[in-house]
Amino acid sequence: MQKLFTLQNEHLQATFSAQGAELQSLTDRNTGQEYCWQGDPAYWKGRAPILFPIVGGMWNGVCRINGQTYAIPKHGFVRKREWTRVPETRNAPAGNSITFAIENTAEELAIFPWPYHLEVTYSLTSRTLRADLRVHNPSSASTLYFQMGGHPSLLLPDWKAEGQDVQGYLRFEGRPIDLLRASLQGCTEPKRVPIPWSNDIETSNALARHQPVNALVPISVTTFANEALIFDRNQLSAIEVLDLRKQRIARFASSAPVWLVWSPQGQHAPFLCVEPWYGLCDPQEFAGNIEGRPYIQHTAPGDTWAGWYTMEV
Repeated sequence: MQKLFTLQNEHLQATFSAQGAELQSLTDRNTGQEYCWQGDPAYWKGRAPILFPIVGGMWNGVCRINGQTYAIPKHGFVRKREWTRVPETRNAPAGNSITFAIENTAEELAIFPWPYHLEVTYSLTSRTLRADLRVHNPSSASTLYFQMGGHPSLLLPDWKAEGQDVQGYLRFEGRPIDLLRASLQGCTEPKRVPIPWSNDIETSNALARHQPVNALVPISVTTFANEALIFDRNQLSAIEVLDLRKQRIARFASSAPVWLVWSPQGQHAPFLCVEPWYGLCDPQEFAGNIEGRPYIQHTAPGDTWAGWYTMEV
């Protein structure tokens, strides 16, 4: 049985599991509305995993570190491990936050040769859930190279099993220009691709005026025909998910240089994931070391790296 922990304020209740330090539920305390996908394996059994020490796939399944090759699972391995709740939080008011921590095991050194100490602090403020991610390097000699990612999911309230094409919209904050596409082995193609903007007048006018913040992308099977929409190059600072009436369901924000929006390929799924990544999967044919993986992060001996994302509903 999973160990579950709950945070709540006057608006929201959030539930987390010790396994993966994963968000399991986010509900409106007044209406009972659930915002998080509940992990139906017919579509995807996950909910909101934390990705470390890599994000995405590796070309030929290989990661090269200090002259050795390692087979690190896609999205890393901490999402499947049991984390420990830390009694005191440092980054949010007591009673309104919760911190989980995890460290490497001796067995993990066979697939990732550096020690680490990870923490995630979840906090609730008004209608916003914030995740603060920290990676501490306990080594006294070696720089720690890694990638980190969030993978929060969102239920689509207007979804219908049949007779529906578009089930909502995406709106981007920042300077969205184009996309990367992952295909073979889950690695990115060299060619960049256009954003699948909506064909409506509102979006056409917004793009003509160079105001992409007012342009929309439909949430549909066609939009995700090639799996995730991948925005790299710090193109985005936030993503809004809108319902069919173009009213906001949720807004995700982060300092991450890469964003993915994912829904199961070829399926009319009742959810999507909006994923801030401090990293990116390998490009196809990649043969470099871990230091050359896209958007690799690092922290010096004894130092701590920090990242974050928020989900406002």
